[in-house]
Amino acid sequence: MSKWKVLFLSAKWDKIRVPIYEASAKGKRIPILKTLLTNSCIHECKYCMFRRGYNIERRTWKKEELVKVTLHLWRKGIIKGLFLSSGVMGDPETTSEKQVEVAEELRKKGFTGYIHLRLMPGTSKDYVWRASVVADRVGVNLETTSEDYFSEIAPDKGDYVNDVLKRLEWLSRAQKILSRQRKSLHINVGYLRSGIDSQVMVGIVNENDLEHLTLVEKLYREYNLTRVYFSPFEPIINTPFENKAPCSLHRVKRLYQASFLIRDYGFTIKEIKSILNSRNMLPDLDPKVAYAEANKHLYPINLNSASLSEIIRVPGIGLVTANKILEIRNTKGKITVSDLTRLLGALRVKRVLKYVSF
Repeated sequence: MSKWKVLFLSAKWDKIRVPIYEASAKGKRIPILKTLLTNSCIHECKYCMFRRGYNIERRTWKKEELVKVTLHLWRKGIIKGLFLSSGVMGDPETTSEKQVEVAEELRKKGFTGYIHLRLMPGTSKDYVWRASVVADRVGVNLETTSEDYFSEIAPDKGDYVNDVLKRLEWLSRAQKILSRQRKSLHINVGYLRSGIDSQVMVGIVNENDLEHLTLVEKLYREYNLTRVYFSPFEPIINTPFENKAPCSLHRVKRLYQASFLIRDYGFTIKEIKSILNSRNMLPDLDPKVAYAEANKHLYPINLNSASLSEIIRVPGIGLVTANKILEIRNTKGKITVSDLTRLLGALRVKRVLKYVSF
């Protein structure tokens, strides 16, 4: 065969079939390799398809294999980073050790891409620190909103306060220390530069939205989390929770919107309560609109005298637009309906005008 034919036929073997996940970061879509280190697990969580005893094929990455695949995809420009979670094999310490070793080996081999590690409950302070140094983001899954619920859905996974919340507290402390070091040493990878996160399932027990948002406020205010993810419960066949109803995606959407009001817009739980129904659930309506309708005495907001914190409470106006409004005010002395129309467009401005004055 000619050289060209050999090379053409051989090229079909240049394939690595791994999941590429499009992560969202500041409005951009970032491709990352998202994988478990292993789907083996010692725990019997009632909701999980990887629970011990569940009939599923079990596989585990060797460190060298995962490092090789990640580097290959990164050097070809296919991915920008790695998200690495895991089942618990042996014990949390062993699992987290192997996760951290993968990340450390990648850095040794020149990997400057994004690394996100999801550590196990019960991980030691040493591995929490090592993960914080080598990874850009680190998290531990809370799974639910309270200690009692955690015991119900994950009876052998450890203690909610001591094994999960305590690890988030350690991460928060590490972030404060590493943030100062990162700035003074001009470090551009690792050192928790992308913060801390956690994940909570929605609808797995009879928790209400107020419970979720109270937890969210605590995690953002006290633990300095960057992001809290909401995962809608989906029943899995042959698990103890197989007959539970799945969670509505609309509910998750509204929880995200309300959580961003707390994280980015300065809303408090007390204010969020004004839009909850008698069961402490959010309405199926944009929470910022619901708040404005429930608190009509606070509106309209005068765009020519209001502060940034007041302007961002207007439905349809986000942080970027609010700052542009202030720029126009500073430049021209005032903002007009025409200015706002240019910023928002004719369709959006109609919705906003209901809540503002000039």
